Amino acid sequence: MDVFEAMESAMTMRWLSGEPVPDDLIEKLIWAGTRAPSPENSQLWDFVVVTSPEQRARLHEAIVPEISSLDTVREKLAGAADPAKRRMGEGAYHLLATLREAPVLIFVCASSFVPGDPREDRYQFSAIYGATQNMLVAGRALGLGVAPTGIHHLNTRGVRAVLDMPEHKNIGMTVAVGWPTRPFRPVKRKPIADVTHFDTW
Repeated sequence: MDVFEAMESAMTMRWLSGEPVPDDLIEKLIWAGTRAPSPENSQLWDFVVVTSPEQRARLHEAIVPEISSLDTVREKLAGAADPAKRRMGEGAYHLLATLREAPVLIFVCASSFVPGDPREDRYQFSAIYGATQNMLVAGRALGLGVAPTGIHHLNTRGVRAVLDMPEHKNIGMTVAVGWPTRPFRPVKRKPIADVTHFDTW
């Protein structure tokens, strides 16, 4: 698939089947992530890949709140006036509710560019986000659904414990990966004329 075609339809796919993803395709996603730029080519990233059903279940229990809380979230999202927000809300709810069924969970992690200096954390996140975007586009080219999310923040301490994360590593993104159960469609973005300025604002 042409890279521009992949970008045009590289939507966050939150509707995933439980069908396994071959190891070689997971490796291609990680390879794509490591082609991203990073500060001074520091390559601050690490990728924790979870495929075992038992470990995915532990992570589900750590991340997903009680189902009654989920139902409250779903009701709130269903009432959104904007149809696009309603669709995104439905997708977010679905991903939360079925997280353990996603065949692959990848945690994109990094350490600080300047250890001990929290002001420098922006560098590690520039590496994390670039790697994650590359994985999203590569997943689309491979026909895989990829859903980058920050849902680990619902219980960062619990997720870190399940993954046995070293203290100096931060989890930047949770990426659910699987075969899509809904069709890809073009992403909706503002026209470039609305966001482009030449020479001055």
